[in-house]
Amino acid sequence: MLKQMLALVIITLLSFPSWAETCRTNGLAASTPASRFATAGVTVTDKETTLSWMRCAIGQSWDGKTCTGEPQKFDWQNAMALVAETNAQGYAGHSDWRMPLVPELASIVERQCFNPRMNNVIFPGAPSEVFWSSMEKMGTTDFAYTLDFGGGQAVASAKTKIGAVRLVRGGPWWEPPISMQQ
Repeated sequence: MLKQMLALVIITLLSFPSWAETCRTNGLAASTPASRFATAGVTVTDKETTLSWMRCAIGQSWDGKTCTGEPQKFDWQNAMALVAETNAQGYAGHSDWRMPLVPELASIVERQCFNPRMNNVIFPGAPSEVFWSSMEKMGTTDFAYTLDFGGGQAVASAKTKIGAVRLVRGGPWWEPPISMQQ
C-alpha cells in the first residue's frame, strides 16, 4: 500500500508543468551558462555569438522576473510575416529582428536540461515548444526547419504545421556549408 501511495505521489508531482523542467549536472558541462549572456529586460545578448534574442516567445510577456502566458503559435508563412510586424513596432527599440537559422536556435539549447532545453535563469518561463526557423528544406517549398525545445531535435516540418516564434537580431554568426549556399 505504501509503495502504491508513493508511486501516486510521484506521478502527481511529475504531471505538474512547473516541475516538468529537469536539469542534470552529472559531469555534463552547461552549454549555455548564465555568464555567457547579458540580460537587458525583454532581450538577452549571447556574448559568445553576439546574437540578441527575445527573452520570451511571441505571445508571452516579461513581468520583470519571468516570461508569463502562453506562446502564440503560427504556421511558417504567418511566422515569417511576424518579422515585418515586429520590426514595424520597433520591439525593444529595434527594427532589425529576424527569424533565426537552425544553428542559431541550437546555440541557445541547454544540453543539461529538457522540457524545456533552455537555461531557465536566462530564459525563465520558456516553453517546451517547437520553434520555427527561417531555413527552408532544400528541394521543396513545402517544408522549413523547426527546433523542438522540449527534446532539442531539429526536423523539417510542413509549413502548414504550427510552431512558436522567438526572434533574433544580429549575425548571422554561423555560415552555412558551401553546399547549402545559393
